[in-house]
Amino acid sequence: MGAGTPLRMAGGPGSVADAPDADGTLVEVAWAAVAGAGTGEVDGWGFTVEGFWCTVRPSTPETAPGPAPQPPAPEQGWKLHVSAASAAASKVLAAVAGVLAADPCPFKFTADREKLHEINSRNSERGSAGKFITVYPADEAQFRRIAERLHLATEGLPGPTVLSDRAYAPGSRVHYRYGAFTGRAELGNDGAYRSMLTGPDGTRAEDVRSASYRCPPWAVDPVEGRGSTGSGAVPRARTAGVLLGGRYALTAAVRHSTKGGVFLGRDTVNETEVVVKQARAHIEVDRSGTEARTALRHEAALLARLDGQQLAPHPVELVEQGDSLFLVQERIPGQPLGTWVASRLRRDGTPDVDWAEAGPMALALVDLVERVHAQGLVLRDLSPGNVMVRPDGGLRLVDLELAAPAGGTAGSAGTPGYRAPEQGPASTSTTAAYSADLYALGGLLFLLATGHDPLLPDDLPAARPVAERLGRWLELAARSGGTAQRLAPLVLALRAEQPEHRWSLTQVRDALADPAAVPTASGAVRTADDTAPPATGTTPAERGTPAEDVVGRLIRDGLRHLAAGATPERSDRLWPVVPAGQLTDPCNVQHGAAGVLALLARAAVTPALPEPERELARSAARSAAEWIERRCAAEPVVLPGLHFGRSGTAWSLLDAAEALAEQELADRAVTMARRVPLHWPNPDICHGAAGSGLLQLRLYRATGSAQYLDRAVECARGLLDAAQREPYGVVWPVPKTFDSGLAGATHLGHGHGVAGVSAFLLAVHDALPGSESVLSDTPLGDTRISDTKLRDTLLAAAREGAATLAATVRYDGAGAWWPQSADDPAAVKLAHWCSGSSGIGSFLIRLWRSTGDGDAHGLALAAGQAVLDGRWHSGVCACHGLAGNGEYLLDLAEATGESRFRDGAEQLAELVTARAALRDGLLVLPDETGTGCAPAYGTGTSGPLAFLLRLRHGGPRLWLDPLSAPVPLPVPLPVPDRR
Repeated sequence: MGAGTPLRMAGGPGSVADAPDADGTLVEVAWAAVAGAGTGEVDGWGFTVEGFWCTVRPSTPETAPGPAPQPPAPEQGWKLHVSAASAAASKVLAAVAGVLAADPCPFKFTADREKLHEINSRNSERGSAGKFITVYPADEAQFRRIAERLHLATEGLPGPTVLSDRAYAPGSRVHYRYGAFTGRAELGNDGAYRSMLTGPDGTRAEDVRSASYRCPPWAVDPVEGRGSTGSGAVPRARTAGVLLGGRYALTAAVRHSTKGGVFLGRDTVNETEVVVKQARAHIEVDRSGTEARTALRHEAALLARLDGQQLAPHPVELVEQGDSLFLVQERIPGQPLGTWVASRLRRDGTPDVDWAEAGPMALALVDLVERVHAQGLVLRDLSPGNVMVRPDGGLRLVDLELAAPAGGTAGSAGTPGYRAPEQGPASTSTTAAYSADLYALGGLLFLLATGHDPLLPDDLPAARPVAERLGRWLELAARSGGTAQRLAPLVLALRAEQPEHRWSLTQVRDALADPAAVPTASGAVRTADDTAPPATGTTPAERGTPAEDVVGRLIRDGLRHLAAGATPERSDRLWPVVPAGQLTDPCNVQHGAAGVLALLARAAVTPALPEPERELARSAARSAAEWIERRCAAEPVVLPGLHFGRSGTAWSLLDAAEALAEQELADRAVTMARRVPLHWPNPDICHGAAGSGLLQLRLYRATGSAQYLDRAVECARGLLDAAQREPYGVVWPVPKTFDSGLAGATHLGHGHGVAGVSAFLLAVHDALPGSESVLSDTPLGDTRISDTKLRDTLLAAAREGAATLAATVRYDGAGAWWPQSADDPAAVKLAHWCSGSSGIGSFLIRLWRSTGDGDAHGLALAAGQAVLDGRWHSGVCACHGLAGNGEYLLDLAEATGESRFRDGAEQLAELVTARAALRDGLLVLPDETGTGCAPAYGTGTSGPLAFLLRLRHGGPRLWLDPLSAPVPLPVPLPVPDRR
């Protein structure tokens, strides 16, 4: 309920027609209802559109001709949510607004019908789904009056159940829960904002918006008394005890979603295993508004139509219970195709499933699609999760709710990466055509050839030819993958943008059936000896563009994209963010502006870049630094972490100050840094004390002041005290009692565990003056040691950390892999910076360089081999993708001089560049979703850009080497020594 765009109904500035993001129809409905319930006037009522919502506030003391002025809304209390099916939105909104006009209190509703569709869609979060209108009563007396009146006014109108709330009455559109009204969201210990509630005794608790009703322990339910029983037909907590239809015992939940759960079960009559799919009322499964129960009935009819043909599960029964419909069907033993592929990918530097298995699977997929098409049906959602591979290798289709008769009208639908362009989200309806399944089949063959879903950001405003978009990726895979070499031309032929240009199933089958001939996308045939990969690009010049030129363009265009995408006029975020980062601190490194600023600052001092790009970087960095400082000034919580806290923010501001030669900015960065706590329950780099310690070393480098080395030592002593021992070695766990999602975690990696803490302790050791003392025998956990022995104690701790990593390593061939935690299943082998080989190796190679430790050297090399072996099966980002892994290979190349690691970094860069999109003429990299281009460092495009910048122009690695300066070294800033 914040400030936004105020509306008037008359034309001219401020009218509904001029309001951004507003749907005039819905706003007019609410306006008319407010006016019609009283004197016909709405003076004193405020209508404000802000983002997703239109907020309506009742009369104020200055402008209240009718209803009595309302007191300020409380910070928390009992709120009401009213749901509505999209078709009934106007009726529900008019009824609600009419009730609230007579008994005024603030309320809000989705600002347009498209946003209501999002609220009601299968893709909405379970805790938010169905919340069309939110009402904020002033007190419990008003709550009781309004709840009853709203229930009566909306009785009989359709709408979904709100899972986070309790229904006011059975079948009611009115729901309620206790929660925050106007209280400011607070920054939690993990770096994400959360709404907090305050009990009568001052106790603080998070306002959790989950998919079940919760009542705070101090609050009395105003309708039913105390309690927190969940709503919905099959509450998650008691799935295993449900007997559906008096016959089907639900034994486990496979997954939960807004449209309903999928459960494993047992038919108690004949003791067979079944799968049960739930469809909740008035949840929409496509943009045309198809309701989930209608879609499930449609799927049941299709299963009946295909029954007995070994194509899909046998349908058992449809059961209605409450407002949900359940489809009971045969359980197909086996695994989804995506899992089947993942289990067959090799860690040997090859990208694909071996042809001995991929070839028969490709033919089986063609056969499966051909048999469905023979029934006159179009699948419309042919994707790895919807194809089951039986133990005998046979295929079965599951989740047929989007299938439709060929030629019929159907809503837009499909899985990203497999959905044909003509049935994408831009259209509300399309004609079901066989060609859509051909496009999806090309995606499945791509999966066999690369181990990846064919996810790429959309080219905007127009898409390039498929040979240019996917061709480079496939060309790289075909260099070392036999399956990729065979399937690449078929993929390109099936993935044509225009449906009429896609190959037929007959063409695909003929190409697969002849092992001596490999067809090209043009329809010609080349023999198996002609192994030239498919060409990419649209002109000979483009096809011959050296990779280095592509990297240079990506850096230049990436900087332009960052500068153009900044929104300094907004107070919430400077740049867009991936979905996982939407609630996080907008000034941090992982998801926020600080990581982008660090890249801009590095670009600004990279002399090999053209001056226009350097000036662009300086200008964008100056603007970003100003925005970060404004935003940080409004945030009282100061967290220590380097990637999720203020340590990274202060570090990036200091980088910017040096790049811009701005003394006052440097002073303010130091002031911010001094507020960062040195001791914290979480010991790690990303969220905790080790991240704060690295910042102190960065300050020491910038200022030369010993006080910051002293602060780093203080932080290191706290971490020595926090060390604990397990049978496999020393660890730094997060306390179980800490208010954090990581509470109780004992990780091994660089971002959250042993490697990162050990790397910080080693860095402090390297920063301290040399000591002639013998290594201390003082055990970790007891820092009552003389200062003369501190340096040796820090080194001993780092060595013990390396021993822990040696004890928990898992080898696959010559590659060294690690799990997230020592007790993870043996099959878990991770390779990335936050958890896995590249992050752990980043510490080990620094230990070797500092001490000459041969064991650390060997493990670091083996970690590098793991990164090389697993390069095909990663995203592009820095935290857990190719950019972070490539940075480690550059570390190895610099430390060892071995060309294979530099060559490997170039190979990773090729894989990164192959996934770029063309946005308004700029070549832009994807973020961790594979389909967006959010700029963040850890999860977005700035991390990969930093890797490419270092690959081409050198310099130390961001965030890992606080005592190293960029190359060339900027003029040191004489930051005052403020004690």
